[in-house]
Parts: sequence; structure tokens; C-alpha cells
Amino acid sequence: MTTTQAPFTALQQSALPLERVLHSTNSGFILHRVGQLAYEFSAEGRRFSVDLLRYINESQEGVATSFAFEETFGRRDRMHWFIHLKSPNDYGILLNMVDHDLEFRRISDEDRLPTKGGGNWDRMFVHRSLHEDVLIPQHGMDHDDDHTEGATFVPPAASQLSQAPVDQLNTATAGAVLMRTSDVKYEYREEGRMFLAHWQHVVNERLAGRVTATLYEQTWGQQDHLFQLVHLRSPEDYQELAALERSPDMLREVFGRQRLHESKGGGGWDRLFIPGSIRDTLLLPQVPGTDD
Repeated sequence: MTTTQAPFTALQQSALPLERVLHSTNSGFILHRVGQLAYEFSAEGRRFSVDLLRYINESQEGVATSFAFEETFGRRDRMHWFIHLKSPNDYGILLNMVDHDLEFRRISDEDRLPTKGGGNWDRMFVHRSLHEDVLIPQHGMDHDDDHTEGATFVPPAASQLSQAPVDQLNTATAGAVLMRTSDVKYEYREEGRMFLAHWQHVVNERLAGRVTATLYEQTWGQQDHLFQLVHLRSPEDYQELAALERSPDMLREVFGRQRLHESKGGGGWDRLFIPGSIRDTLLLPQVPGTDD
């Protein structure tokens, strides 16, 4: 009899238990940071990432939790970090750490390339490759009208879910994350969000325990640029998601439904998005020590 090894999860990057970390379904404000490692410094860059996020997670418990992922079936040595916070105000606490915390500065500034000419993180990453997007859980579509003085900036993505808590996956517990981005046409912004909400509801219902999909919108960036984080129990569950999307039931219930009122010319989901804007990136949690 063969056994399947449990997938590595981002929670294993932290010494904290699940109930003490922030992640994609309990936070109200997420920084998605991307950086391209130079091939010659990729091992050192991964070790730097592990050291830095471990310190952030332990020293900023309750304020911020950061998890590192690697792009798969995309660009080699391209790193993704999700920095989960409750609100934008908490980012000021991180900035104070960056400016004044001596241990943070030591981790950032120490020579990590002693046999390669010396240097630290600023030599490891390709110039102009580091950038950030701000993601906030999609809001205003459900029952969050009373979320005026909540603990998070907007209702967390868990409020979008009808899955039982035991079935919910997030950036801490998923074995892989499919990040899907799309650009909704301005005139169909509400219809586009409703289509994505319907899609994720069906996915979450049919694949509970294996897939959890959540919806976010970019803030302080491109208008109506949307992010879906589709959390997979393991990379193999991507095949289950693909099979569901091609199924007759999905075609009939989700993709075949009219999404635009006749007053807007009618039409299905394919009229809602800018052509070519829907893009999938598969991310796997970075495994500490693999380059040591």
C-alpha cells in the first residue's frame, strides 16, 4: 500500500501555531510582494527570506504574519510574499521596526555573500523586480454593512465562505495557492464581481476540504484589478479544480448564465473582462533549508 506524504504548508515557516498567525482568511489587509532573485544568488536569497520572515512573525505576533511562496510553472526563482495585517495602520508598526529594530537591521544588512564578492539582499534581487500590490478582501457584497468598527480594515475573506471552518484552507494551511488575476471592465464592475463570487461559491461547495477560493480587490493601484486566491490542499487538487471548471454542471450553472441585463446589451461572463487579462500563477510554499 502506498502512502501520500502530506504537502508542505507555509505555516511550517513559522514557530507559531495556526491560531496565533494572520493569514488570507482572517486578515483585513494583505501586501503581496514579488521579487526576482538573480540566479547566482538564489540560495542565499531564499535563506535571507526565511530568516527575515521568521523574525517578523515572532516579533510582530498579532500585527503581521508573512509567508513566502515560490512561483511554479512561471519564472524561475521568482518569489512571492504575502504579508497579512489587520489594517493599514499596522503597516506603520512594521515601518517602525524597519527603521529602529536592531535585530531586523542586522538580518537585513549582514554580509550574506562572503564568497561571491560580498553584499546583502540588494545584490540578490534583480533591479526593479521588487514591487507590491495591496489586496483587501472583496467587501460590500454580502452582510458586512455593520462592519464599521471591526477588528479588521474590512471584513476578512472568511466572511465570504459558507464552508465549515474545518474545511477552510488559507495561505497558512494550503499546500499550493493558485493566484488568479483579472481586470473587470469599468461598466461591468458589479457584474464581474458577482460572477466571480458565484464561481467561488460553487467551487467551495463542490470541493470543500480540497479547495477554498477567496476574492480580493487591488487598493491604491489599478482600478478594478481583482485577485482570487484559490487555496489548494495539495498541488494535485489543481486537477480536480480544472475538471470541475470543464464539467457540464459548471458550464450550465456558472459559465452559461446570462450575466448582463438586456439594458446593457445582454451577454455572459465573457463580456465582463478585458480580453487577455485573466491570468493564473501557481505558488508553492517555500520550503526552508532546501538550498542549504
